[in-house]
Amino acid sequence: MAEGAEKKGGGKKLLIFLLLGLVLLVGAGVAAYFLLFSRSAPPPEETKKEAQAPQSQIGPFLQLDPFVVNLSDPTGRRYLRVKIALELKDDQALSEANNRIPQINDAIIMVLSSKTVEEVLAPEGKSELRFEIMNKLNQLLGPGKVRGVYFTQFVVQ
Repeated sequence: MAEGAEKKGGGKKLLIFLLLGLVLLVGAGVAAYFLLFSRSAPPPEETKKEAQAPQSQIGPFLQLDPFVVNLSDPTGRRYLRVKIALELKDDQALSEANNRIPQINDAIIMVLSSKTVEEVLAPEGKSELRFEIMNKLNQLLGPGKVRGVYFTQFVVQ
């Protein structure tokens, strides 16, 4: 009977250690949560500085005429119709872009016609196309003149 009492007492000790371990684990988790995810309010002077900082302004837009180009397809039967709006840095960049429309159109046509159907249909392909057009136009007009390229119509046939 002494052996049975020892086994019963050993089970109680194990249960106590498990409960103690669980309490410590939960306590550590709560402490980690408050340390890692709670943010204190910024000092008032920092908040004031952020409010006075100039907000990023949306630049002027230049809506280009629609482009219809043959895609790089072995059959030559696939084409893309796309309307593009360019967001420019400022009014001076808009004026310069208006004076260079033929060069802008040529650069865009060259980029569009080099793409395959698969490239333009994939969502990441459209993002890559947007990035490539913006880089090409910034090479043409000057760094940072084109802030964004927006597709206002995009049809693949």
